[in-house]
Amino acid sequence: MVTYRIVHWGTGATGKLALGAVLDRVDYQLVGHYVVNPEKAGRDSGEIIGRAPVGVIATQDLDALIALKPDVVTYFGNGVGNPVATAKDMARFLEAGINVVTTSSSELIARETATPEVLAIIDPACEKGQSSIFASGVDPGFATSQLAITCYSAAHRIDRVRLQEFADYGVYPDEPTGRHFFGFGLALDAVTPVSSGVLLRRMWMGTLNENAKALGLEIEDYRTTHKAAPAARDYDTAIGRIDKGSTSAIWFQLIGMVGGEEKIILEHINWINVDDVPAEWPVPPKYRGDYSACAYRLVVEGDPDFDVELQMRGDHEGLMITALHAVNAIPLTVAAAPGIVNQAQLAPYGTGKLKG
Repeated sequence: MVTYRIVHWGTGATGKLALGAVLDRVDYQLVGHYVVNPEKAGRDSGEIIGRAPVGVIATQDLDALIALKPDVVTYFGNGVGNPVATAKDMARFLEAGINVVTTSSSELIARETATPEVLAIIDPACEKGQSSIFASGVDPGFATSQLAITCYSAAHRIDRVRLQEFADYGVYPDEPTGRHFFGFGLALDAVTPVSSGVLLRRMWMGTLNENAKALGLEIEDYRTTHKAAPAARDYDTAIGRIDKGSTSAIWFQLIGMVGGEEKIILEHINWINVDDVPAEWPVPPKYRGDYSACAYRLVVEGDPDFDVELQMRGDHEGLMITALHAVNAIPLTVAAAPGIVNQAQLAPYGTGKLKG
């Protein structure tokens, strides 16, 4: 059995779950752990995520972690705010010959849609270290990439595809993302990275590109749309107070244009309270009778027409699937040719044997 030596980066909501998954695999060995918060440095990695001690002490010493010469870094930092700084962090490992799997850099889902600034950092690092990087995305990447692409094999003709996320942001305790990026609790006409389309292009152009390649298409242009709906009353939520009349639900789209037509549409219907989602918007799925707190729907229009839904009980399941899509890709990423591993290049893969 091959054992992969791993350094983990981060202890955010998804990062904690990813670290737990690493500890549970018999073929993964945690050898180092980087933490952003200095108060966590010097503590046992297991204890940081609420488990028994594992004998690995968290640190902020990057040079010491690189000196461990792990096979891979599971990078779960906050890449939304500063993608260039995130790329520089990962490049430190890549140029030392250490592979990376991450959910933190949607710019690297596909090299065709990566920004020149990020490519200028990552490409030389991979070349120098002969290392590989796999960025899975945050939809979770599995739902709008591997699951969707697998389903295309059941189609004869595809006229248009919709990749839909439905999620309850009232229970997701990340105020910077929910309020300042998505606009929840702000005025309906507030300008945010989501409403302006800036974040949509940065985060999901790679996902649309990979779906287009699987369909034999080339996207000629990307367009965005955004709608907001008001809160019917005041809400106390995981991101703080949401006042009546402020934004409680949003529906945005990133649209891939081919031949002047809308061919591939990635769209999110997200809310603070599901009752505020307008009836004319796409209808959120239900999980065993109740509205799912996190769900994905693939809508194929063509011959045949069909929908495929991935429904989850709640926020925990969504975060787990996001984390595991990257963590379970470690063996394939280590074996891949040096450079950026596009999502569509990876064959379907599963989890390895768990401990216990």
